[in-house]
Order: sequence, then structure tokens, then C-alpha cells
Amino acid sequence: MGKRFYTFIIVPNASSRLHKLKLPVRALYLLAGVGILSFFVAVGLGFNYAKMAFKAADYDKLQAENTDLKVQKKNLEVATRKLGDKITNLESISERIQNLIENDNATNRGKLNGPGVGGSKVDYPTAELLGGANGQFGIEFLKGQTAHMEDRLSSLQDAVQRRDSRLRATPSIWPVKGPITSPYGARSDPFNGEEEHHLGLDISALYNAQVHAPADGRVIYAHQMAAYGNLLIVDHGNGLTTRYGHLARFIAKVGQKVKKGDVIALVGTTGRTTAPHLHYEVRLNDHPRNPREYLKESLPRG
Repeated sequence: MGKRFYTFIIVPNASSRLHKLKLPVRALYLLAGVGILSFFVAVGLGFNYAKMAFKAADYDKLQAENTDLKVQKKNLEVATRKLGDKITNLESISERIQNLIENDNATNRGKLNGPGVGGSKVDYPTAELLGGANGQFGIEFLKGQTAHMEDRLSSLQDAVQRRDSRLRATPSIWPVKGPITSPYGARSDPFNGEEEHHLGLDISALYNAQVHAPADGRVIYAHQMAAYGNLLIVDHGNGLTTRYGHLARFIAKVGQKVKKGDVIALVGTTGRTTAPHLHYEVRLNDHPRNPREYLKESLPRG
């Protein structure tokens, strides 16, 4: 069987001479196969290059994001450490305030006899506690510390408010300026010389000198009463009352609320007295107490 050929005639543009190219059919098939294969290889290489280019772009993007995350992580660690230091400082301040409150006699009265209760409101994992002890504060640990601080500061605020209210209601300032002419306790009766128990302080003052409320309270009595003369009584709450005797005139009225330092009466000579002065008593649950237990140390002078 004869071989099959394809003859290609080539006509040059610059010459009238023809050129003939005779190729076997198999050669044409082979060239076509090589061309098709080359086409698919080229297409595959193109897709692979594009895919690699996209991957390279994604890698660069991921690298940039990773670098940004590292910077953010570092900044967060620094901010967390600073926040932890601030919380520690606040805890130290609140502890000092707590110690001041606990060591204050006015706040502590009756507190030590109550039941002992307490505890943490936050469930701290051991890992968080160990991390905090090593200075590595986690977010959850700081959240717990913040909640603890909020609760503690709220408790301190309540304690300070109670302390302020108690101090405002404690007769701690002198009701009138002047020397003490007769102290609390045993003394000789100024009229007959007999020994007696003096229920308050006698503070010498000029006639019509102003008498000031030594604490916040409410006037519950303002009348003439035997040896007291004109007697005014102020109820300060918590079982504390104060009495003011031998007054020339009442300024505050029964039922009136008074603040520490308010003028409530004027010094006089009514009742059993030898000269103008203020008879001043402090009573706890209606039992006489030495007013000096509540008054400031410095003595006022007229």
C-alpha cells in the first residue's frame, strides 16, 4: 500500500518560482498532536502561574495581618499589664481606707460582736490566680478583679457614708465656749457642800452666749424642768441624747431637726444655779455618760 502524502505549494511574494513541500499524513497527525498537547500544557502552566500568584498575594496579606496581630497582641499585653498595675494600686488604696475605717472607734462600735461572713463573688480558676501572681494578667482575671474592686469600693462607700452619718450624729464638738467649772462625776454640792454625783459638765459662759448643737439630731424636749431650769433635749439617734440646762431662751423648737453647729439656745441662769453657765449632759440609752468621752480633746475658751 503506497504512502499517503499532502503536498503544500509555497508561493514566495518576491519570486515567481513555486516551492513544494510534501509531508506524510502521519507527520501532520504528529504535528497536530504536538500542537494540541502544547496548547493544553500552556493553558495548564497559565492556570498554575495564576494560582501561584494568588497564593503569593494571599501569603503577603496573611503576613501583613500576622504582623498587625503581633503588634496588637503586644499593645494589649502592655495595656493589660498597666491595667493590672492600676487595679493593684486601687486595691492597695482601698485596703488602706478599709483599715482606717476598721480602726475607727465610731465605725467599729458593735461591729465586732456580729457574725463573721464574707467570701469572693468571683470564681477564679487556679491558672488565672497563678498567672496573676506571676504578673501575667488574663482578661478574665482582670474582669474578675474589676468586679471585685467595684464591689469593694461600693462597700467602702457605704461604710464611709455610715461613718459620716455616725460622726455627724456623735456629739463631738463643744456646745459652748468656756472653762469647765464642774466636771462629770463625784463633786461637792455648790449650795450645801454635800457629796453628789454630777450627771454632766458645767461650762462657764456669758449670759445669752449661743449654745450650739454638738451633732445632728432632732429636738424632742424644750420646757422648764425643776433644777434644770429651761431644759432642751436633742435626740441624735442610736440611743444618744444630749441635755442643755439653765438656758435663758430656746432657739430650736420641739420637733425641729438640727445640724451639727446650729444655734439651739442661749446660756442663762434658770433653775438651780449660782451664775450663768451651761449644764451639758450626754446620755446613751438614757444612762448618763461622761461628755468628755465624745468631745474633742481641746477645750474651748471663752
